[in-house]
Amino acid sequence: MISANLSSATTSSKVEVVIKRGAQRTFRLNGLAKKRVSDVAGILPVVVFTPDDLDLSKGSAEVRRMEVDDLGEQLSKTYGAVRRDYNKVVRHRNVLLREWQASDIDLEPWDVQLASLGSKLLVHRRRLLRKIAERAKESYQELSQDEGLTIHYLDRCGLSTSCLDEEIQIELAEKTIFSTLENRRDEERARRTTLVGPHRDEIIFRLGDRDARAFASQGQQRTIALAWKLAEVDVVEDVAHKKPVLLLDDVMSELDENRRRALTGLVQRNIQTFITTTEEAHFDPELLAEALVINAGDM
Repeated sequence: MISANLSSATTSSKVEVVIKRGAQRTFRLNGLAKKRVSDVAGILPVVVFTPDDLDLSKGSAEVRRMEVDDLGEQLSKTYGAVRRDYNKVVRHRNVLLREWQASDIDLEPWDVQLASLGSKLLVHRRRLLRKIAERAKESYQELSQDEGLTIHYLDRCGLSTSCLDEEIQIELAEKTIFSTLENRRDEERARRTTLVGPHRDEIIFRLGDRDARAFASQGQQRTIALAWKLAEVDVVEDVAHKKPVLLLDDVMSELDENRRRALTGLVQRNIQTFITTTEEAHFDPELLAEALVINAGDM
């Protein structure tokens, strides 16, 4: 079992996670059993930075969608509920397309749900991504003094837009998703999967006018990931009015000296931070003197 006592100026909570081999994880909040991780999400906002976060810039579209949606679920129960319900609809609809050769009558009620939930998820995601993009652009410039970073959202819902500054209304998105589903129904039947909706959307990083996934150097990709995480910290503070806990998993070895200094600056921004490392020399002696250092051999 893992437990944590969480306290702020106004509240205190105890969160417990019970992990048993061959069994599903269970959760308790102040002694009360909870069925899902979503029931305890958001109590303590967390931003995590690991070497795997390089996939933010060079990985699949799913990685970037999940990054935004995971943060959204921490910040808003509504966001999390819409995300989960939408994913359920997509899974059920895919079963109909893949296994049952569904007729128009079979698909129509699922189309209605997909359009309704998908439009809400699309609008929530774009609004949150706009906040992240504004701060990530500033952070990238501070970290690299390089060509400017911009973030675009390319929808697969039929709206044909990539600009985050454009405000999309839920009603318009819902009508567009529904009509696009009707127009692509034969293609979906042939491919046996749902091709329309925010689960297919793409988030694109550009450096100048070039797609970062194809043209960014390894150093630029690392800087994009770090700028994104800096932006997440700012967004959590802005939206939730809480300072997140920052978890850094062996990241210094992946960064050059300038980016190490930038990350050290983040650690010193009055944010509770947990860092794993194999090399203490990557950290300033002054920072180590103020930190609680636990060696693996002491555990």
